[in-house]
Amino acid sequence: MRISHIMFFDVERAKRAQNTLSRLAIITPLDISSIDIIVGLDVSYHSSNAVATAVAYSINRKNVIAVEVATKPVKVPYIPGLLAFREAPVMFLALKKLITKLKKIDVIMVNGHGLAHPRKCGIATHIGVVIDLPTIGIAKKLLYGEIVFVDSRLAIVVDGNIVGYAVNRRGRNIYVSIGHRITADDALRIALATWDVNHLLPEPIELADKISKEYKYIIASNNK
Repeated sequence: MRISHIMFFDVERAKRAQNTLSRLAIITPLDISSIDIIVGLDVSYHSSNAVATAVAYSINRKNVIAVEVATKPVKVPYIPGLLAFREAPVMFLALKKLITKLKKIDVIMVNGHGLAHPRKCGIATHIGVVIDLPTIGIAKKLLYGEIVFVDSRLAIVVDGNIVGYAVNRRGRNIYVSIGHRITADDALRIALATWDVNHLLPEPIELADKISKEYKYIIASNNK
């Protein structure tokens, strides 16, 4: 099955699509004071299925206001730099279900990169451009870019531009990057505003990760 996936997934076509999407990405400031609902998106895997969780988190209330989960068979292999083609389809399913419950979404956090990417189109940028909402990439590992000290911060620099920041949490760096319709500084401010210092990741992603894994185990138990 793994071989057939590789045979039928056109890597070069996917890269061309990323180049097209990256040209549509917008970097623009947000009115931080008006932001409340942050949606976290993450994916876990059970057998040949991907389990995506969309968690709506309120900055003002400091709690979860809605959760949706979606599952979908995995049809694309894991290829570094092309994660969106594997995970974005199931994320869109969970997000679509969540949107029906909410009046608005202010920002979406995605477990993955944004502009800190070889073609400036990680999964956060991919999703942001497609649905045209502000998005932020949150990742545990650096995929692309140079880490440079700027004003006492660890900045992620791509082609001479700051596209995000590295934040030290629990002894390791977490990488916060521009997805779409946001600046690097605003992405960092929003991430920090939702970050419990005891957790490795900002709350929307921390919770989405936890719930997706819990749901994965429920599926496994039901299939026994």
